[in-house]
Amino acid sequence: MNTKQRIEQAATRRFALEGYEGLSLAALAEDVGIKKASLYAHIDGKEQLFKQVVEAMAARYDDVWKVARDESYDAPPLERIETIVQALIRFFGEEETWMLTKRMLLVPPPELRPFIESTLGDVETELQAFEKEQFRLAMEQGALPEQSLDDVYDAYYCFLDGALISLFTFETNRSERQRAAFKIFKKGIGWT
Repeated sequence: MNTKQRIEQAATRRFALEGYEGLSLAALAEDVGIKKASLYAHIDGKEQLFKQVVEAMAARYDDVWKVARDESYDAPPLERIETIVQALIRFFGEEETWMLTKRMLLVPPPELRPFIESTLGDVETELQAFEKEQFRLAMEQGALPEQSLDDVYDAYYCFLDGALISLFTFETNRSERQRAAFKIFKKGIGWT
């Protein structure tokens, strides 16, 4: 791993633990084993480094859901949705990822909020289009009763948000709560 990669890895950990405002470039340099002045040979500053970390996370997020999509290519639409849910819970369940996500979503640096929303929004726009299409296909194929696609998707999104937010809690029964919420969501939309 080269110095630039070590800096990004250490910065991801520091941003996750301390947030944008809490990141000390001196401490980051110490983590990497270089002098603070040497950091500037690899980065333009804290804002650029934060953007780089957010872009890397968005790329991993994009990759995770697309791998799940591709691996479930021949599966029925609702199985594809289930595969996506499981992949996202695993991805966001990784400690560093959920801590970084929590900080970005709950207490983002105000001046970088538009950047975060745009970067993650690009991934989510494509993901949401795919998910919505799977629900539409499920209704078309008779796997779900005919109903408002927007209502189904909005309910799904609320379930998924809740499942992912539960990762931020100290509860030990997160998996059971996620399974129960998914079960009730499925029942509510007629997913058998």
